[in-house]
Amino acid sequence: MTINGESVVELDYGQMNPRLLYALCGEQPPEQDAYDIPGYSMYRKGVKKIMNAMMFTTKRLTRMPQGVRKEFEEKFSVESVMQAIELAHPAIKDSFFKGIGHDLQFMESQILVDVLLKLRDLGVVALPIHDSIIVGESKKHVAKEVMLSCFFSQSGVPAIVTEVEQ
Repeated sequence: MTINGESVVELDYGQMNPRLLYALCGEQPPEQDAYDIPGYSMYRKGVKKIMNAMMFTTKRLTRMPQGVRKEFEEKFSVESVMQAIELAHPAIKDSFFKGIGHDLQFMESQILVDVLLKLRDLGVVALPIHDSIIVGESKKHVAKEVMLSCFFSQSGVPAIVTEVEQ
């Protein structure tokens, strides 16, 4: 894919849901990876899925979400993972199991629309994909700055923006 004949890059918001949840709780997110939970570092992909499920559901999970069991050794229960997540994130643990995930998705969409409009005003073509955008290689630095600025102005917490490896 190219934009205006130029190679493209994808810029992605990292850890968007946890960071937005910290913002909603009036807290600053920790500097470390929100999904890197002590005792579960090698299971980041599964932790991410469970943590996001905890944001969408209104009650404690009683089993691993579909497709998540394979991300963990058999010895780990969904309850042990949830407890580890709550222990690692005391500032937001009371917001889990409140069905707030769709509110976070709405916030995400508002931020992305803001990013796209600001980039358009700067003459930068950007294509959205969930919580990331695709821009021409020469525009990646300005696009990243706009992403960081829009996230902070709407949430009050800093964003993480990374270039996705192709």
